[in-house]
Amino acid sequence: MRIHRIGVAAVAAALLASAGCGSSGGSHGAKTVTWMSWETVQTNNAMDAAFGAFTTSTGITLKRQEAPNADYAQKLASLIMSKKIPDFFWCSNTEEQTLAAQGLLYDWTAYAKKNQGIDLSKFSPGALDSWYAKGKLYGIPTLANTYGVFYNKALFDKAHVKVPAAGWTYDEMFADAAKLTGRNGAKQGLVTQWPLLTNPFGLSQYSVSAGGRPLATTATNVKQVTADPKMLEAAQRYATAIKAGQITTPDYSYNSDPAIPAFANGSVPMLFGGQWVAQTMVSSKPSFEWGYAPMPQVTKNVQFTESNGVCSPATLGDPDQVWKAVSYLETNVFNETMRKIPVAPIAYLPGSTGYFQGLAGQGPGPESMAATIKYELNAPIKVQSAFLDGWATKATNILMADWNPAIAGKTDTAAGVAKTMKEINALASGS
Repeated sequence: MRIHRIGVAAVAAALLASAGCGSSGGSHGAKTVTWMSWETVQTNNAMDAAFGAFTTSTGITLKRQEAPNADYAQKLASLIMSKKIPDFFWCSNTEEQTLAAQGLLYDWTAYAKKNQGIDLSKFSPGALDSWYAKGKLYGIPTLANTYGVFYNKALFDKAHVKVPAAGWTYDEMFADAAKLTGRNGAKQGLVTQWPLLTNPFGLSQYSVSAGGRPLATTATNVKQVTADPKMLEAAQRYATAIKAGQITTPDYSYNSDPAIPAFANGSVPMLFGGQWVAQTMVSSKPSFEWGYAPMPQVTKNVQFTESNGVCSPATLGDPDQVWKAVSYLETNVFNETMRKIPVAPIAYLPGSTGYFQGLAGQGPGPESMAATIKYELNAPIKVQSAFLDGWATKATNILMADWNPAIAGKTDTAAGVAKTMKEINALASGS
């Protein structure tokens, strides 16, 4: 499950157009709760079945609105305009922050504080932080993304290199990339399937692990970013490795589709990416043994926090029923569903038991994933993987023009990092 980002502008415009029009239209009768997700048909059907026991015990019927995965934003916008928005619906952290700022989402703070149905202390450390807006909780984190390094054990063994595991270091990662480059037909020792590793957030994780400052102290309402000396140290290390052909360039991450099949066919020693890559690995059944290791560290274990969630419209008709349904989703439905279809862990840790059970007994690769993901979810120190403010999408152009060439060693690294920070700060401040 890759983080799913729907169209903020389209949905926000639709919500604004329908704001003040009365009831959301989501509650169809005293004992019905409507909902909508962007999951696959198979996953949706499994969740429908899992909600059956909830209906039996409470008398509350769950009615799911059909929504295509690819056109989820358009479907949501259409339901908003027709005032038929579901009682709860899948939303990304970005949408939650954007829509909450406009007063368009239901505030779950009072319900959450009761710790009834959902115990806030049982979320993965850091998972809830970015779901608050001005101290109020407008969304509940659900399916989480983790990031790490997939490795081909056969290629490591041939090179007489120890495979990565929890607690491995950046020194080891860079050394492994160097040793594995050019061996057994591998062009680079480390390939980046996702741009996070070498973008400012990836280097922020390095900085915090080394005892330095993060890129920013929060993921929302950011007014200033800073490149700590440790972050610059990481930038220079990447520039050296990329110039030596040991790690793919940052630009490669933006066109990463070939990376997964290349790893699956055995030609890539290490692949940086999210846990969703495992779906390809399990289905392709490669002939070699593979594994999944967490983000490396300098001195401290620092991991990323990133999740989707569920949101509800501000005009919600019966929050008591909806809270019961969302609580059951977190504590029961995800366990039942992910046991059968282990797509992603759940930010609410009691809801991840089924996911880990689904990986158990599936071989060394999935079992190493389970161990790594538990390690990452429980890591006490977390950093964000993206900015959630509306201006953040414009920062992509800055990364392409200034950051990527600097990290690839094509331009002066220190100057490129400094220029990127300056331009992002200008975006964040609105100047």
